[in-house]
Amino acid sequence: MHVPKGAPLDEYEITYTLQNKTTKETKSVTDKVYLQQELWKDENWEVIGDPTSRLVKEGYQAPIKDLSITDAQGVDYTKEIIENPYYNLLFVSYNLDKANLKALNKVNELAKRASEEYNIRTVLLTASTAQQVSELDSQTKLYAETFFADAIPLKSMVRANPGIMLLKNGIVVKKWHYRTLPSFETLAKRYFEHLD
Repeated sequence: MHVPKGAPLDEYEITYTLQNKTTKETKSVTDKVYLQQELWKDENWEVIGDPTSRLVKEGYQAPIKDLSITDAQGVDYTKEIIENPYYNLLFVSYNLDKANLKALNKVNELAKRASEEYNIRTVLLTASTAQQVSELDSQTKLYAETFFADAIPLKSMVRANPGIMLLKNGIVVKKWHYRTLPSFETLAKRYFEHLD
């Protein structure tokens, strides 16, 4: 979500419109020409209007730039969830109505055990409505906190419905499709048993 230090930035060209004070002739010059010819020193010309800028070269673009994670009231939790310094299990289901229910139950069991046995924060991210979450909760008691995000970045995060991401301090440690979910014992042994 962030631009790495030292990554190339966008490059712009600025164009000024100059007007001759005597003849009223106008001309447009780029910022490079303006500086090279030291046109600001020529008292016969003045800048009129606002300069315009044009993107000349696009710099590094963060792969995910539109992720916003909120609760049902619209309070933003993006930074808190993504930058948590401890392990987070994010369960991503962009559309609960189309999600594999058997897989959701399996994911929910992982959430329950991870939170109970290792105090791992478990979060369900969805683009579904709060009512759809409530309906799912009535069918299967959810053991994950529920937050909402747009479906497009959620699909970019995990190409499964549902899928799991293990995050730590803003870094994706591992992610799984619901068909390749590890057992809780495997998760615990590989990641959670070595918690500081």
